[in-house]
Amino acid sequence: MRRGIANAATKVATVAALLPILFGAAAGTAQEPPPTTSTTTTTVPPPVLPYTQQFESESWHEDWTDWRFADERNTSIRRGYRASGLRVNIPPNERRGTGPFWRMPDGVDEAWFRYRIRLDDFEPITSGKLPGLAGMPNFTARGCNPSTETYPGWSARMLFTSAGSNGLNPDQIRLGYYTYHLDQPGDCGEFMLWDDEGVIGQDHWYCIEGRVRLNTPGSADGVLEGWVDNAPAFSQDGLRFRRESEDWLEVRTFWLNVYFGGSTIPNDRNLTLRLDDLTISETGRIGCPDRFRDDDGNQHEPDIDWMFQQELIYGCGPEQYCPKEKLSRAETAALLERVIAPPATAVDHFRDDDGHWAEDALNRLAAVGVLRGCGDELACPDDQVTRGQFAALLTRALGIPPAGADFFVDDDGSLFESSINSIAAVGITRGCHNTTDRYCPTEAVLRDQAATLLARAVRWWQG
Repeated sequence: MRRGIANAATKVATVAALLPILFGAAAGTAQEPPPTTSTTTTTVPPPVLPYTQQFESESWHEDWTDWRFADERNTSIRRGYRASGLRVNIPPNERRGTGPFWRMPDGVDEAWFRYRIRLDDFEPITSGKLPGLAGMPNFTARGCNPSTETYPGWSARMLFTSAGSNGLNPDQIRLGYYTYHLDQPGDCGEFMLWDDEGVIGQDHWYCIEGRVRLNTPGSADGVLEGWVDNAPAFSQDGLRFRRESEDWLEVRTFWLNVYFGGSTIPNDRNLTLRLDDLTISETGRIGCPDRFRDDDGNQHEPDIDWMFQQELIYGCGPEQYCPKEKLSRAETAALLERVIAPPATAVDHFRDDDGHWAEDALNRLAAVGVLRGCGDELACPDDQVTRGQFAALLTRALGIPPAGADFFVDDDGSLFESSINSIAAVGITRGCHNTTDRYCPTEAVLRDQAATLLARAVRWWQG
C-alpha cells in the first residue's frame, strides 16, 4: 500500500501505538470523540502524489479547500476500516454532508483513487454524489453549469442512486459516475451507472476504485473506469473532457463530496456512512488488499473476515490478524463485550486489572455474571484462555441452554463439560484437530479458532 507524505510522523506514531492492542481493544472500549469546532487554517506544502488520508484526527482537512461549517458539523472521527475513519451524516432537510477539495499537483492528465466506504444507515430516497476526481477552475462542471469555451471544466464525481431503485433490495444503492463532459446530453451532469458489481449494501466495508484519463485535447479518447473490491464495475471510453485549446485543463482536484440530491426533493431522514483509507495516485491502480494479509489460506479466514465486517474484531496491527497467537482473558472479554454490549458499571470487581486496557470490559462482564474471575478479586487479564474456559464464557454470555447429550470423550470430569456439550449441541464447536469425538478442553484458544467459534455463536445468538 502506498503511503502519503502528509502528516507522516503523526501517522507512524498512531500506528505504532495500536500495534500491541490485540483485537482492537482500545478502539472497542474507548468513548467516541466529540466533533471538533476548530476552523484553524495552516500553510501546507505543495501537493505530492501518491496522497494517502486515513482520517486519524479531526484536523485531517487542514490541507483541503472549501471546508465549510456544515462539513464541521456533519463529520466526525469514528471507528474506521483499520483504526480511525471519517463518519459523514446528512441530517433531515439538509443536503451536504461534506464537500472539501484536495488540490492535485500540476501536470496530471490521468489519476486513480481508492477509498473504503461503509453505509451505516444510508437509504436515500433519491440520488446524490460521492467522492471523485474533477477539473474545475471556475464554477462550471457543477450545479447544472456545463463546460463552455469561456468557462471550461469537467468533473467525474461518483454518485449513488436511491435505495431500492430498479429492482435493488430496499437497503441497497447502485454506484456510478456523475459526469460533466463535452458531449453530455443536458446541462446537468450525465448519470453513468455501474453494473451489478457496483451495487452495495449496508454494514459492510467496500473498496471503491476509480480512474480518469483525460482525452487528448480535441480528441474523443478519454476514459472512465471503476472497480468494487477489485472486481471491474464500469468502463467507458471515447469521452471528451477538454477542447483542442484546453490542454491546460487537467485533473485538478479530488472532491470529497457526500451530497444528497441536487433536485427539489427534500431529504426526509438521517443518512450516515463512513469513509476511510483514501489514496490518490497518478502512476496506476492502487488495489484493494484484504483487511488481513496474514490469514490468507487459513481455514478460518471466512469467519475472520465476517467478524471484522461485524466490527467485532479489529486485528493485531496494520493488515495483520495474528491468527496463531493465543487468546488472553482480556481479549476474550473485549470480544464478548462487543457482542452482548452489557451496561456500564461503577463497581470495580478485580484488583489486578487497574489501568489495564480491558478493565472496563472485564468489569462489565463481571457485573452481569459472565466473568467470574480466577481467584479472590482476580481477573488474570493476561492469562491464556483454554478451550474449556472459552466454552463456559460463551455459554454464560449468550445464554446457551444445557445439552442432553455427551459429545466428546476427552472432557469427562472437566469443570467445563456441561458448557462444552452446550456449545456442541447448537453447532458452535465440532471438535478439535479434525476429530469429532475430542474437544481438547485444556488447550489454549488461538485467535483464528476464536474467530470461528465466536462467529458461529453470534449467528446462533442472532437467530
